[in-house]
Amino acid sequence: MISKAFVFIDGLEASPVVCAKIAYDHRNNSCQFVYGKSYLARKDAFALDPINLPLSENTYSTKYDHGLFGALNDAGADSWGKQVILSLHTTKPKNELEFLLAGSGMGVGALVFSLSSTGSKRKHSKNTLGDIPVLLKGKDAILNDKEVSDEAKKAFEYGSSMGGARPKTLINDNGIAYLAKFNRDNDLFNTVRVEHASMQMLSELPCRVAPTRVCETQDGDVLLVERFDVQHEKPICHFLSANSIFNTKKVNQSLTTSTYTYGFLAQYILKHGSEPKDAHDLYYRMVFNAYIGNTDDHARNHALMYIFESQGWRLTPAYDVLPIGNSRLHGIGMGDDGRHATDENLLSQSERFGLKQFKAKRILAEVKALAGEWQHYFKRYGVTDQDMNRLGGIIPNIS
Repeated sequence: MISKAFVFIDGLEASPVVCAKIAYDHRNNSCQFVYGKSYLARKDAFALDPINLPLSENTYSTKYDHGLFGALNDAGADSWGKQVILSLHTTKPKNELEFLLAGSGMGVGALVFSLSSTGSKRKHSKNTLGDIPVLLKGKDAILNDKEVSDEAKKAFEYGSSMGGARPKTLINDNGIAYLAKFNRDNDLFNTVRVEHASMQMLSELPCRVAPTRVCETQDGDVLLVERFDVQHEKPICHFLSANSIFNTKKVNQSLTTSTYTYGFLAQYILKHGSEPKDAHDLYYRMVFNAYIGNTDDHARNHALMYIFESQGWRLTPAYDVLPIGNSRLHGIGMGDDGRHATDENLLSQSERFGLKQFKAKRILAEVKALAGEWQHYFKRYGVTDQDMNRLGGIIPNIS
C-alpha cells in the first residue's frame, strides 16, 4: 500500500516542478505535508492554501477530508472519477493517496502527483469531438457497471480526476480544452441543455462565467465547458475550492451563518484576492442561485485560482449552475438565517461582500428580473416544452 508521494506544480516551467512531499497513514486516515526547500527558494513560490498550508518549512498534519488536505483533494477524483478509476484499473486504489496517484494530472488546476521526486509526467487528453460517440457508449457502460471497451477506457481516463458526481471527461477542439459533461438516463430533464441555458443567463449579469456550448449527436447531447485553468494544453493556475478554504469537518447551524457561507468566502476574497470586485461577482452568483433554484451550490462548486502570470488569487469563472429544486435551502450559508434563500437573508450580510444595503437591494431586483425570464432563455437554448413543464415545479416562484 502506497504511503508516500510527491506533489508537483505543472505550468510554472516547461516540466512540472516538485513542490512538496506528503506522507499518508491509512491506519488513521491522516496526512503530513511539507514544502520542499527548492520550492520555497523559488521567487514564484506560492502557498497551495494560504490559510491551511502557508509557505514555510513546517510540517502540516490533517485528518480532514479523508486524511488529505483539501488543496490536494481538489485535484483528485470525486464520486464519478472514483467510479471511472475503479472501472478502468485492474489494480484498484486502496486508499485516498492511491486514488490521487491513479488520476494524477487529470484534475482541475496544476497539481500532479508522483512516487518519484525527480519528475512527473504531464498528461493531456487526446479526446476530440470525433470521440463523442465512443464516450457516450462508454459513459453508459460505466454507469451500468458493464464491460467498457478499451477505446472508451482510454478516453474516460483523461477525465477521471475532474470533480463532481455527474459523468464527464476531457476533450480538445481546435486547441481549446473542454470539460465534456453528459446526461444520465435517470435525469428528470435534459441536464446538458438546462445547464447551458442557466450559464448563458448568468453571463448576462456582471459575472465571469465559463463559456459553454452544446454538441448535438444522434446518441445524445454533450455539454462542452471551456476550461479556465488550461491554455494551449498547459495549466495556467492553481485551483482551490471553497470546500478547502472552509476546512470544516462537521457543519452545524451556527457555521452556516458565519464561516460556512458565501459571506466568509467573500471576506476571504477581499483579504487574499487580487480583485476586490470578485466579491461583488460572488454576491450576484449567490442571488442568482437562490432565484433559479440551484440548491446544489455546495462548497466544491465555488473556487479561487492562483494565476501564475499575475501571481494573484481570483474567483474562478462560475461553473456547475442549473436548477435543482425549489426547497430554497442551499448548499452553504447565505446570511443570518443560514442556508435559506429569502430576500431578507440574502440582504442580511451584504456588507461581508463589500456592498451597502442599497446596492445589494438593486442587485436583488436586477437578478430577480432576469430569473423571471427563465422560460424565454431556456426555450432559446433548446430546452423542450416537456422539460419546461418539469422545470416549472423545480424553479422557485419568486414573483
